[in-house]
Amino acid sequence: MKKYYLECLSCKKIIDDHYYLSCSCQNNGLLRAVYSQRNFHPTNDPSIWRFSDWLPVNKPPNGRSNQQDGQNTPGKTIVYKSKALSKTLGLKNLFIAFNGYWPERRAEIRTCTFKGLEAPPTIRRAKENGISRMLISTAGNTGRAFAEETFNQVFQTIIVASESASSRLWTTKESTNGQVKFISLDRDNDYLDAIMLGKRICEELTIAPEGGAKNVARRDGMGTCFLESVAEIGYIPNHYFQAIGSGTGGIAAWEAALRIRQDGRFGNHLPQLHLSQNKKFDPIVRAWKAKRNKLVPEDLTLAREKMSSLYAEVLANRNPPYHIVGGVYEALLDTNGRTYSVSEKEAIRATKLFQNTEEIDIVPPAAVAVASLIQAVEMNAVQPKDTILLNITGGGIERIKEDLAIIPIKPEIKIPSIRGSLKEIKEIVN
Repeated sequence: MKKYYLECLSCKKIIDDHYYLSCSCQNNGLLRAVYSQRNFHPTNDPSIWRFSDWLPVNKPPNGRSNQQDGQNTPGKTIVYKSKALSKTLGLKNLFIAFNGYWPERRAEIRTCTFKGLEAPPTIRRAKENGISRMLISTAGNTGRAFAEETFNQVFQTIIVASESASSRLWTTKESTNGQVKFISLDRDNDYLDAIMLGKRICEELTIAPEGGAKNVARRDGMGTCFLESVAEIGYIPNHYFQAIGSGTGGIAAWEAALRIRQDGRFGNHLPQLHLSQNKKFDPIVRAWKAKRNKLVPEDLTLAREKMSSLYAEVLANRNPPYHIVGGVYEALLDTNGRTYSVSEKEAIRATKLFQNTEEIDIVPPAAVAVASLIQAVEMNAVQPKDTILLNITGGGIERIKEDLAIIPIKPEIKIPSIRGSLKEIKEIVN
């Protein structure tokens, strides 16, 4: 029996996986991995590979991850029951899912982002299908995570990003032999521009794309955050809080919850999704609150040149998988979800509150999630005794600087727009 197969959520076709990102039916539906192991059995591995039963790879790289030396482990989400923050908010069962670097709690994701959960299975899936390099269009965090994992699995990552993302592109290891190549767009370009250029490069230069939300390995990798939480808590929480850009993390949590519910031992309910965005640019929030299953131009009012001024710029995505079958809209619908708009002032206040109570630094998107939890408490959207999971999608950047050198990823080339010749880029990537 095969470990898993892919199912098209639109036409229900069953597909053997050969690094497919979409179905031939072209009916606007995501593919979903269906695993032969229907019960939840995490192992004792110290990384996300403890959930390899529910990751779309045949086996982890280099055999068992617990044979790795600590330098090359991808780490995993660390889940703990909050004391100080929960007391401040009047909550009895608040659990923190921390994704980042916090050695005092054995948190070892060195890129300090939960994108570090999606890179290992995505690269492994690609390698098992004969792919040796991949292009990543990124707002910063995803590129950073894939670059770091590139060194662990002997792979090549090509990063396309706006110059505004440069400060978020770094690793803890030196790039050698051209393993990581960064193509930088002028600052006036945003994440969607990077996606469009990346698509051109992949099509014209025959390079594999990572696929974004369409890649089952990315979603199921991020889904291990929720799996780790259930393993720690012992049951499915009532609520799940996360800040979103594309919303792929929300989809991943929903899909992981569906698998856990199918097991039957951890609860028969789904967690209510609470998804949040920047107040100045919140297309998913607007569409959901208007009860629409697709975005309209009025949802996308912020000019692209102002995207870099957002408090949490990485949450700015002008083309999220909202309307697609199996996408964000369906995840919110199935979980009776809520959405929140968070102002910069609220996010800054939430940052200070979290750092003062939990004693670790967090990234701006995580602060947006904390602020949304505060909003939910104030509007009685959650009750004091509810079991709540707060996804801190990144943290420990200041902490890691105490232990390791942060090495910026420098661009191979800077280009003004997405429409020019690819001649120079071809020379760089080949």
